[in-house]
Amino acid sequence: MSDDVAEPPGRDELVAVLYHRHRTELVRLAYGLLGDLDGAEEIVQDAFAALLSRWPSIRDIESAPRYLRAAVVNGVRGRWRRRRVRELADKTLHRDPPATETDLVERSVVLAAVGRLPMRKRACVLLRYYLDLSEIETAAVLGTSVGTVKSQTSKALSQLAGLLEPEPSEVNR
Repeated sequence: MSDDVAEPPGRDELVAVLYHRHRTELVRLAYGLLGDLDGAEEIVQDAFAALLSRWPSIRDIESAPRYLRAAVVNGVRGRWRRRRVRELADKTLHRDPPATETDLVERSVVLAAVGRLPMRKRACVLLRYYLDLSEIETAAVLGTSVGTVKSQTSKALSQLAGLLEPEPSEVNR
């Protein structure tokens, strides 16, 4: 009999497992928040790169998905802020706004409506209903209280109901 004991998997192996398990859901989350598939994939790659660089501070493998979701939401926030600053700068300098890619979110009526929500409400809806996270998990990803998640989600659902309500002219057809 051999006394060989299997070594526990290393950082790279664990991150590879996390990547295969969570990449798709993270890209969906980023895409829902951002509306740009290429940008969503970049943000997810950045989140995994950040996870690798911060690996020593990850206390257990179970907290890594929560860290990745938070990194994705924060990455989208940063990109959204930079886009908004560019738009404001273009208006201020009287330049034409830069050409943008076709908004892929408009392919889905619901995702288009979600895309019209403010960032915090949009994040609550996508985390709660698209990724099926609990209120506690959503609060952890967003770095806020459970009460804020409940309030923002409730307000977002009310706002979505109004956005998705058919126009009176469509009802009478």
